[in-house]
Amino acid sequence: MLRNYALPQQLKKLSPKIPWRLCTLSFLLCSLIIMTSIAVPGERLLIVLLFIVVASLAWIFPINLFYLCISGVTLTLLLSLCWIGNFIWPSSLLLHTLFDGEILLAEAFVVSCMRTAMQVAVGARHQKELAEQQMILAYEREQHLNELKDQFLLNVSHELRTPLTEVKGYLDLLRENHARLDSESRQEFLSHAAHGCDELEALVDNVLEATQLDMISASYELSSVSLLDIVQETLAQIPLGGHEIIIDIPQDLAALAHRQQLKRILYNLLSNAIKYSPIHTPVTVSATLMSGQLTACPDICFRVQDMGPGVSAVDMPMLFQKVMRLKRDLTGSVRGTGLGLFISKQLVEAMGVASGLKVRGLRAREVAFALPSRGHRLPYCQLH
Repeated sequence: MLRNYALPQQLKKLSPKIPWRLCTLSFLLCSLIIMTSIAVPGERLLIVLLFIVVASLAWIFPINLFYLCISGVTLTLLLSLCWIGNFIWPSSLLLHTLFDGEILLAEAFVVSCMRTAMQVAVGARHQKELAEQQMILAYEREQHLNELKDQFLLNVSHELRTPLTEVKGYLDLLRENHARLDSESRQEFLSHAAHGCDELEALVDNVLEATQLDMISASYELSSVSLLDIVQETLAQIPLGGHEIIIDIPQDLAALAHRQQLKRILYNLLSNAIKYSPIHTPVTVSATLMSGQLTACPDICFRVQDMGPGVSAVDMPMLFQKVMRLKRDLTGSVRGTGLGLFISKQLVEAMGVASGLKVRGLRAREVAFALPSRGHRLPYCQLH
């Protein structure tokens, strides 16, 4: 491909005056051949010298094609008249002059067509290259989307099968051994089955919510909500799994938020913290007023901290991508679809907080976001 482009690219870089100068030289050369053929031997050397001088001037100085034609025709007429010795125009001289002029015009037309054709060819090949690059990018993007879709379907099918198997197993045991089990055992089996149903419901909600995020309104109806009440209501829906939950939120601290969406955000963050941190380790939920903020900025910092493995700087940008899970989590025992943080970030930003979620911590993990307190209706600022 480089060989095909070499000659047109080099010709394209030439000065646009060079083809016309070559045309002029060709005209002068044709005139020289004609004139020397009709001149006497003693005049031929003078004619050659005159043509060399004119050709040198035509190459050095930037002369317009029109003036080149006029100069060439005039030079031919003057030289012809010098040979004849008078101002009588014989028919042969007129024919030679017209013949030379036609040669010049034909050569100028051919050179112009060649230059235009080369420019069109180079432009067409450039457009072809751009189209090929766009096709390659589109193909790679489609391949990436297909891989994400396949990964998502694989994750969802696996995550749905696990709690479904748990529910079915406990219900089968309860059905087959109902008469032999005491009330406490039956209640335990039902609790496990209910827990599996809750997991199934959460997974389905995440998938449905992820597909409807594009239709979320940019402005929710926000109201003043008690953060402590929201946290306690959310924790009542999450199995703690032996973790100690530390709540550090003032009793009277209220924020301006959408109640149901805030509960959804906290459910995702707290369930992630419980799933990814070791058993019997604390999970801290805190909300504090940030001092020194402008009245138009969110002044409540909400944090969820756990003792999980943390996130490296390389993996940090991947956390909020759709259907994205870290490589270490794909081979682990923690279930998930990779939608929790993505949905939470979208919901936080849909409530007007431009900074969204922030994740910190290489060893432990902290997820934070900002909320406006009561009376602050324009929550746009960066979370430090």
